[in-house]
Amino acid sequence: MGYRISRNIEASLIDYLKAQLLTDGWTNINVEKTFARVYNVEVPIICLRLSDTTHEHAEIGSNATYRIPLIFIDIFGSSDGNRLDLKDYLVSILKNNISYYEYTIVNGQVQSKNQNGSISILEIRDVPINFDTNKSDLDVRDRYRHLLQLTIDLGRLET
Repeated sequence: MGYRISRNIEASLIDYLKAQLLTDGWTNINVEKTFARVYNVEVPIICLRLSDTTHEHAEIGSNATYRIPLIFIDIFGSSDGNRLDLKDYLVSILKNNISYYEYTIVNGQVQSKNQNGSISILEIRDVPINFDTNKSDLDVRDRYRHLLQLTIDLGRLET
């Protein structure tokens, strides 16, 4: 059994981020898929999650659609400078074409992954998070937050 499209997108993006961070020398950056896990690990943290998805009709009279997902990448920095550096770094690497994989799962573990296309980033919104509270009153994970919103496309019709 394998993941469906939404989970394949999340897993492909997480694998890409982890590989790029490692390749480019970023160490001790936690990459999470579940927002709840963010509060169990140390900063800096990157949390990726798929949000709303639009399914646009390809043509009149057809059930075929284009899937246009919205991805949230929450950045939990260790300082204001770390937040800005991570944000700028992520924006720079997300401009690249990213491999889309289909994952095979056996007993809850990834057995294999096969590339089947690419993920194109159509738009990146760069949004600082401000809680309008003194930073010292916030949990360490919430002091230096940032959000990237990605609109992506797989470049394929779904029937």
